[in-house]
Amino acid sequence: MATLFNLDLTVARLMDSARTRAAALARRGIRPALALLSVGADAHSRLYISRKVTNCHEAGIHVNALDLPPVTGQAALLAHIARLNADPRHHGIMVQLPLPPHLDERAICRAIAVHKDVDGLHPCNVMALHDATPGIMACTVRGIAHLLAASNPHMAGLRVTIIGRGELVGLPAALLLGGRSVHGNADVTILHTHSRNLADSTRQADIVIAAAGVPGLLAPDMLRPGATVIGVGMTWHDGQVRGDLPASMMAHDGWITPPDTSFGGMTRMMLLHNILDVAGADA
Repeated sequence: MATLFNLDLTVARLMDSARTRAAALARRGIRPALALLSVGADAHSRLYISRKVTNCHEAGIHVNALDLPPVTGQAALLAHIARLNADPRHHGIMVQLPLPPHLDERAICRAIAVHKDVDGLHPCNVMALHDATPGIMACTVRGIAHLLAASNPHMAGLRVTIIGRGELVGLPAALLLGGRSVHGNADVTILHTHSRNLADSTRQADIVIAAAGVPGLLAPDMLRPGATVIGVGMTWHDGQVRGDLPASMMAHDGWITPPDTSFGGMTRMMLLHNILDVAGADA
């Protein structure tokens, strides 16, 4: 039977740590602050934003949430970011994705100052994952690394299969785990929904990360006994979040994240700690 990562307990401990860190900064006269920009946010994005704002407030982090109309143009959004880059009162800046199709997401992410990019999506921060140079780690990837530090503390030489090649999780996770950092030196394979014979790779892996956003992507017979499995991909189905790991994964003999459970809490906790890292470094 599977050994479950206790995500609820891990999130609670990370929140306690964030409160402690924010309080310590407050005693030094530092008020950690996040600027959170959104453009024409849909219902799902508004839900994610509200959870981020709530968690920040719970931790003692100030949030300046700026909800821009859907007709906001590229130049106007870049102007907001330039203003916030120059504003020392905001330690972190993030833009809620996805953006409307008329906006260039890559250009927007690159416009955020590297040292304020608490989402960890600026190319300089992404490449820092591979080179083990100072940078801000993408939030979900930092959450994955946090779990792996408990289940697989020595990554060197382990075989990792990542299903999903997205810029938010798959690619930065591959750079981190295959890179030169303390989290890295693993042998990483990246697959995707068009890959043939997924099971041929997943059965060879010591660690499988499912980040494709395809409900029920994996099954126990696609895994090597004892492999660690982390599911971060999720989709909305009939008003509920569905994960890449189905309930049948409970039959797997190894560490897994709870099936059909959102990884969002871990991602948000790492956002808090990224903000606090930046606020502390700015002191």
